[in-house]
Amino acid sequence: MAAATNNKARRLVVGVCVLALLGGAGWAWSNGLLAKLIPAKAQTTTTRGAQGVPVTVARAERKPMPVRFDAIGAVEPLVTVSIRTRVASRVEKVSFEDGAQVNQGDVLFVLDPREIEAQLMQAEATLNKDKSQLEKALRDVDRYTGLLARAAVSQVQVDDAKTTADMQKATVQQDEANLKALQVQRSYYEIKAPVSGRMGISQVRPGAVIRVDDTLATIRQIKPIYVAFGVPERYLVDVRTSMERATVTLRLQGAGERVGGGKLAALDNTIDPQSGTLMVRAIFDNADERLWPGTLGDVTVTLRMEPDALAVPNEAVQSGQNGTFVFVVDNGVAKVQPVTVNRTVDGQAVISSGLSGGETVVTEGQLALRNGSKVDIKKQAGTPSTGS
Repeated sequence: MAAATNNKARRLVVGVCVLALLGGAGWAWSNGLLAKLIPAKAQTTTTRGAQGVPVTVARAERKPMPVRFDAIGAVEPLVTVSIRTRVASRVEKVSFEDGAQVNQGDVLFVLDPREIEAQLMQAEATLNKDKSQLEKALRDVDRYTGLLARAAVSQVQVDDAKTTADMQKATVQQDEANLKALQVQRSYYEIKAPVSGRMGISQVRPGAVIRVDDTLATIRQIKPIYVAFGVPERYLVDVRTSMERATVTLRLQGAGERVGGGKLAALDNTIDPQSGTLMVRAIFDNADERLWPGTLGDVTVTLRMEPDALAVPNEAVQSGQNGTFVFVVDNGVAKVQPVTVNRTVDGQAVISSGLSGGETVVTEGQLALRNGSKVDIKKQAGTPSTGS
């Protein structure tokens, strides 16, 4: 009995102590004493959570945006001609300086013509001789025809005279053809520029003996000049419909110099199935010869201006498992909004679906955001405060 009484007394004491502690805690809470005991770090965390995630924002705007794409291009001459010899001879004269500008018809090389000129003289002499014989044959025809009228010769003799005259006439025609062929060959001994352009380095010097089909030099027409580049297949329709009004700019690699004024000139007739690109040529006037064959550069093609395009900064567009999206801020809350990006131009992403314009989108701080997160919009440098 005494042990049972002691246990009840202990329980009663413990219960009274618990009630006293609970009552004291309630009194301390009601008087604000408990808040003073909360660690400063926990209070800071709670306050920050209530303020939201700091972010930078921008507005989705409707404005004119160019339909443009970039590519790597190579400068190519408008025309490239290898100067080859058509006869075997010795070079007497090289009439240009290496790298010089020449015009169509300028004499480039002079070959030794003595052999061909001797053949020409021989051909002319043969022609003159056969012409004299033809005149004699024609006189014989006239004479025998008159004698036949007086029955002094037979008809067979007249016919033989006519046959001889016809044969001599054919001989003269053959001689004239031979002479003309030799005159054409004689023109091969003065090699002229087939086009206007810039000469390369001569492969031969005076005194060199050359053979048929030897390459003597190369001439390239560079005013105007081509820039060749590949166009993505998705731009094919736009390129074909914008050939006349599209503009092309080339930024030279290394120097960084920009050359404008280019126009689309030609499209290839097939798309490369491996790269999915169409080879295109743009033409530049190149009056100052800033573009040189073989130079590489970054090509920018502006097909047209889209007057009412919806654009946001590139930094606003994020990629996820379900595609591209942006965070749209509405009443201090960030919401995930899926979007479709049509293209990027000058640091702007052109949106084809998902936004209507005027929305506020997050451009910095997305890593700390979730759908429905509260945000604290940071004031950007240079942005005036409200009411100023």
